Amino acid sequence: MSLMTKDRLLNEANLLIRKQGYSAFSYADLSKIIGITKASIHHHFPTKGVMGEEVVVRSLEEMNVLFSQIESQSTSVRKRLMAYMDIFAEGYRTSMLPLCCALSADLANLPDNVKQQATTYFETQIAWLTRILSEGQTTGEVSHAISPKKTALIILNICEGASVVARATHKANLFEDSLEQIILLLTANGVKNT
Repeated sequence: MSLMTKDRLLNEANLLIRKQGYSAFSYADLSKIIGITKASIHHHFPTKGVMGEEVVVRSLEEMNVLFSQIESQSTSVRKRLMAYMDIFAEGYRTSMLPLCCALSADLANLPDNVKQQATTYFETQIAWLTRILSEGQTTGEVSHAISPKKTALIILNICEGASVVARATHKANLFEDSLEQIILLLTANGVKNT
């Protein structure tokens, strides 16, 4: 199987997980979508757990690249948080849950290796948000009264939760409304509009 086919399998598996959930997709689904045999898929991904782990690892790598791009585009906490929230809003616009939100919904059915990668994925987001908020405290954009780590967890919870609620209620404005409230909570005067 070519590298291109393997990449396509990972891309399609990611989409299926985000649209239907981990338990709801099979190698038979991928076989139909890509037009190869299940045996060909098993050659590179002996188990669904191996494939699931690679999907999460790859998404984590892509997310880290995205975080670097967000940071290079602006030093403003507000703009960085807007870009972060837009990652979740884009998922809504394409009718997909965030990857690890979808995986968490299937937690009882996940192999341990996929659970571990999903945990790492969440921890990476929390660490990035914590650093952004800490930098914002240094520049005066974020109140020193908040705990960056606890606030990072709140922001992640709001983003993941907004993804689920927006999907159920068909209200895209939940992302913008949530961001406004996050910014108001960061400081009594809001984050500077820089």
